[in-house]
Parts: sequence; C-alpha cells; structure tokens
Amino acid sequence: MGLFFSSDRFTRPGPGVRPDAPRKKGVARLAEIMGRDMWNFFRAGFLAFLGCLPFIIGMFFAVETHALLFMLLAGIIGGLIAGPELSAMADTVLRSLRDEPGYWWETYRRVWKRNARESLVPGMLTGLVLSMQIFTLFHMSVISAGIVTWVLLILSFVVTLGLESYIWPQIALLDLPLYGILKNSLLLFLGYLPRSLGAIAIKAVYWGAILLFFPLTTIILPFTNFWLPMLPALLCIYQPLNKCFTIESTINKMREDELNAALAKDNEPLPEDPTEKAEESTEASSDDSSSDVQ
Repeated sequence: MGLFFSSDRFTRPGPGVRPDAPRKKGVARLAEIMGRDMWNFFRAGFLAFLGCLPFIIGMFFAVETHALLFMLLAGIIGGLIAGPELSAMADTVLRSLRDEPGYWWETYRRVWKRNARESLVPGMLTGLVLSMQIFTLFHMSVISAGIVTWVLLILSFVVTLGLESYIWPQIALLDLPLYGILKNSLLLFLGYLPRSLGAIAIKAVYWGAILLFFPLTTIILPFTNFWLPMLPALLCIYQPLNKCFTIESTINKMREDELNAALAKDNEPLPEDPTEKAEESTEASSDDSSSDVQ
C-alpha cells in the first residue's frame, strides 16, 4: 500500500510554486500542472477508478445481457459508491489549479470524510442518468432509432456532462444543499457556455474513445482513469468557478485569519502556575507569623 501511503508523503510537503510567479495559460499551464502534480492526479484518479468499478462492471453486464435490472443496479449502487471518490478527485485537481501545496494523502482523506455524505445522492442521480444513456446508446440499433432519437440522446449526454462538470467541484468547495448545487451547475453551464462546451468536448472525446474501443480500452483505463479528462476539463471552467465563488480570495483570507489567530495565541501571556502562587502565599503567611512571634 506504499503506492498511496508511503511514510515520506506525510513529512514532505508538496512543491508548490513561488508566490510571485505569474501563472501560465492554456497548454503551458496544463503542462506545468501535470509536471508538478502528476503523481497526485494518478493516485486520486486510480481511487476514483476503483470507486467506479461497480458501475463499470454493472453496465457491462447490463449491455451484454440487455437487462434493465443490471442497468438500474449499476446506476444507483455504482453511483452511490463512486460519488465520494469523484468529489475527492475534483478536490485534488482544484488544489493543484490554485497552486496549493500540502500533503496529498492527509488532505485527500480529510476531504473524503468531509464530503462523503454530501456526494452520495449526486453520485446516485448522475450514475442513474448515465446508466440509462449508455444503455440506450448500445441499443440504438435494436430500437431502430431515427435521427431525432440520436439528436435527443446526444443532447442529453451534453447536458449531463455539462452539469456534472460543475457538480463535483461545488461539493468539494461549498456546503450547499443538492438543489443549490444543481441550480448553480445549470446557471454556470449556460452562463459560461463556450468554456462549458470546451470541457464537455474533452470528456466526450475521452469517454467516446473508451466506449468505442471497449473492452480493449480496459487495458489503459487504470492508468488514464479519471484524471486525464478531469484535469483539462476543470482547467477550462476554473476561471468561472473562481470568479463566481471567489475561491482563491476566500481561501487566502481563511489562511490569514488562521495565521493571525495562531500568532495571537502565541503572544498571549502564560497563565500563572497555581502551585507557585500557593507557595508564594504560604511563604508570605510564614513571614507574617514570624513577625508576630517576634
């Protein structure tokens, strides 16, 4: 298990960047982030892949047996299991995008515990919708689908991938009810449509290739897993997220407040030792008694 929990990972901080270093953009920014945090992406993505295995296996049986029961089980149960891992994966990528150094496993475990419950229902809903869409995709020839059906299916994939791109970052960053998360996801998707479509295109190309060449792609899926499409997709929509939720300014303010509180605590005078105070009182009483005797 040293792949994820090696002891030096607890004692060695992440590399981070110089505070005065200007951020790169586009492909240069992507290459910079991958060169710096590739190992963290792979580990978080591999854990997300393990969390999604029930969904993948369930959908394989659903498509092969044409059974709706397997489809429903894969979507509901597989989505419930995958939700916490996907939100933790999104948190790993977001921390890299804002150049936040730290201890990956400690942070991942804390974030997973904090967001696990909030990720269950979104995971179930997303898994159920995707399972129905994938099941329909593999049975389009059976139902003799026309052009309208194909257009509706493609549009449903676009909307699902678009909303999903904003759901997991919000769970990782904010404490909102499900209705608020879905509402924000829809508004962000429509309000920043070009960037949203860019993120969707990245995911569509990746997962389209995975589905097209399935099961051959199972060989590379454990290595590329979820980090490869999520990283450039979140890079596309990070600016809108940061603008709407003031991510970096809020986190910087929280750090400053924590630092000021710690400094104020260090500067507080030490409390008097009650034992020393009692001894001083005893000595004073003894002196008074001695003077009375004299």
